[in-house]
Amino acid sequence: MFGLPTRTQGLAEPQNDLEIQVSLPKLVHGTSLFDVDRNDLGVIFEKLLFFLDDFGVDTTKTELEKGIVRRADFSKVFKLPDYLGRANEVVRVLAQFDYKPQSDFRRRDYCIGNEGIANKFWNTTQGYVVYDKFAEILSEGFTKQEMKLKELYQQGKFKRNALRFELSLQRKDSFEAVVNRRIKTGKKKDFYLEEILNEDLARDILCDAFEKVFNNLAVGLISLSQMEDNKLWAYLEDSGLSQIKQEKLYYWVRMATKSGIAGTWEQMKLKLKGGSVSQRKKEVALALQELGTISGNVPNLMDFLRAEHKKFEIIKPKGNLLDL
Repeated sequence: MFGLPTRTQGLAEPQNDLEIQVSLPKLVHGTSLFDVDRNDLGVIFEKLLFFLDDFGVDTTKTELEKGIVRRADFSKVFKLPDYLGRANEVVRVLAQFDYKPQSDFRRRDYCIGNEGIANKFWNTTQGYVVYDKFAEILSEGFTKQEMKLKELYQQGKFKRNALRFELSLQRKDSFEAVVNRRIKTGKKKDFYLEEILNEDLARDILCDAFEKVFNNLAVGLISLSQMEDNKLWAYLEDSGLSQIKQEKLYYWVRMATKSGIAGTWEQMKLKLKGGSVSQRKKEVALALQELGTISGNVPNLMDFLRAEHKKFEIIKPKGNLLDL
């Protein structure tokens, strides 16, 4: 969303402000399946000028460049390898991570038509969503490029392997706070698009959101909770942990199996008081650390997604849409 001065064509009185809400990937590529970066700024301003002129809004590239960004969504699409399964299957695995610390975030599952599923963590200032990108295109795509993608998918030329992570900063003050923590130019209240369309900034923001939701403590409990009871006991007995630590860890793993991560912390709050909850979480985290590397599908998935967040490879369409 931008706020910028503008002039209206015709006899109407000039307006001082204009707000623009736009998906930059969809503006540039015709779909948000692909990414944009600073190299796309020229195309962005050129297309904005074209559409604004079509709506009778008279402005200039200079005015657009000086437009103030009032809020932003930071997002990244990752291509999943075959061994991790389809995007909708991965999203269902990630649904088990229903806890975000130090906020009033809650997780909400919702289906996109009959084609897929998404997880959304949200509060009054931020929203964090992970979803099957092709499912969204199949259900809601309307641009020329998206209609072509639908056609190619129906022909079996695309796989459901695009997973999108998106953090929405819904208020200007929260947007400013998040950006100011990462841009080393002194505290600012207003930012231009050229400053925000920054690969390092987007990487830092999305990596931070990922680690808060999919932290090592949650990954460890969820990974162990997928083991059958006899295998879990055998795994813990062979770990070298003390008997007391094995029993405590077994208890909290099975609590996670029954209630999920959020339910586990709620049960912990009911049984313990004050600082005891924080201390118990530290005990569980240390026991998991002592346990060492946990094998299985969930750790493999989380290792891949964490590495992809850090690598942050920009995906753009090539000569052929099939060349993802």
